[in-house]
Amino acid sequence: MKTTLLNKAFVGATLIMSTLAISVTATAATLKGTDTLNVVSINGKATKAFKPVQLPEGKVLVEVKYQDLFSYRADDSGTWVKSEPLFFTLNVAPESNYQINTPTKLVSEADAKRFIKNPSIQLSVDGAEPQQLPLQNHSQLMADMLESHPSK
Repeated sequence: MKTTLLNKAFVGATLIMSTLAISVTATAATLKGTDTLNVVSINGKATKAFKPVQLPEGKVLVEVKYQDLFSYRADDSGTWVKSEPLFFTLNVAPESNYQINTPTKLVSEADAKRFIKNPSIQLSVDGAEPQQLPLQNHSQLMADMLESHPSK
């Protein structure tokens, strides 16, 4: 008898917790990358690859990395083109869905290398017309932080 009552209490508590988790998830903002432009971290916290990322409300620092494999013949093992970590900041509104893409389709190794030399993304919020945002490497990010917060 005690076991059955305990089981019912456990199932009830699990149901309540699941409902709360779903309602929290439904109101959270998300960010989705692409197969070649992956979201690596949010505010320095690592993310899971290839999944929409939950975003906290307010200003966040997003780290992305570009990588793609280009092969031109069937017997060619291909060439990986990879960027260093790249960063941008985002002012996150609750319940919004953000999508990032490269500004143009990168169909060749040369296209990808040009993108890496001058990186920027297209950011779309809730399916609206995308805006172009520049990406910064680590050195540029640190220099901007020092400029905006000079030591006294």
